[in-house]
Amino acid sequence: MILFVVRGQVDSDAFIRFGYSNYRDLCGHLHGDLPEKIEIIREENSKPRLDVEGVHFNLCHSHGAVVLAMSHTEIGVDVEKIRPVEREKFTFIEAEDDDEFFEKWTERESYAKFTGEGLAVIRKAIPEDAHFEHFDFYGYHACVCAPEQNIRAFEIDPNAI
Repeated sequence: MILFVVRGQVDSDAFIRFGYSNYRDLCGHLHGDLPEKIEIIREENSKPRLDVEGVHFNLCHSHGAVVLAMSHTEIGVDVEKIRPVEREKFTFIEAEDDDEFFEKWTERESYAKFTGEGLAVIRKAIPEDAHFEHFDFYGYHACVCAPEQNIRAFEIDPNAI
């Protein structure tokens, strides 16, 4: 799995194409021949996907940060800026402080994105066998939901995209 992190704003489709190109260079040997060009397929009531078999992605934004995750397996990712939140409005998340709240929130949202069910399931219990990896950077908390695997992360200059 490869994570690409940008602080700043980027065009989502350009970032996905940038991420795929780098994923292809770094992990293409896992897939055989990957095509150079890709299409991003968006269909109603399903998460976006690539027109390439065996390459999955998920993208998220929060207050000036964008995270793109790419993997050979289904994947969900969420990032949130740590900030004050009225935790009492979210009774389905037990948290002692804002840091813990966003750790649990990003788990729920990354799981919802992993399954493709979206935020409609954000209040449901997460299965115990779900696997999460957490990352903190520059006042943000990110979480990836995917089968356990090696992870490489890269901070990308938004001007490089």
